[in-house]
Amino acid sequence: MPGSNDAVFVCAVLAGDTSAYGVLYDRYARLIRAICNDTAGNLFEAEDLCQEVFLRGFQGISRLRDPERFGGWLLGIAHLTCREWHKKVRRERRRRRSVELDQIAPPLQSNAREFAEPLLFAIGRLPRRERMALHLFYLQEHPVETARNVMGLSRSGFYRILDRARRRLQRLANARSEKSK
Repeated sequence: MPGSNDAVFVCAVLAGDTSAYGVLYDRYARLIRAICNDTAGNLFEAEDLCQEVFLRGFQGISRLRDPERFGGWLLGIAHLTCREWHKKVRRERRRRRSVELDQIAPPLQSNAREFAEPLLFAIGRLPRRERMALHLFYLQEHPVETARNVMGLSRSGFYRILDRARRRLQRLANARSEKSK
């Protein structure tokens, strides 16, 4: 379970046990990949970004002040890595105006596209904290205590953000269905 005993594994990594970082990777890889997918919009690029996040985390773990906060620290690295990637993409897009970002991303399989595209699009339009709450609680199926600890929130604060995200998703879905009529 993410959050519990992270400090033990962080200390083991700092002591030279690199296999302990594999445990941390297993705990957080799905979440980090989901965050990267929100930014990149395709699974291949998201996987590359995820690997970059974990590489940066491994290289910088000695700078982590509080091993208990590994999850939040790693999320910060993920957001920074995704921001840098997004800036790079914008620069490349300016240089090559004739190529659209959507043409670079491989298309989803047609049967998955009908369901996944609108949902991923809507989740991607949510503010970062709301996306994170949805990913942790619903998509990654973490318990509330774990999710709120990773986000650094109180229980009620986490539920407020989660509720706001659900309402905003509902409004986006309603707006999309109104457009399709």
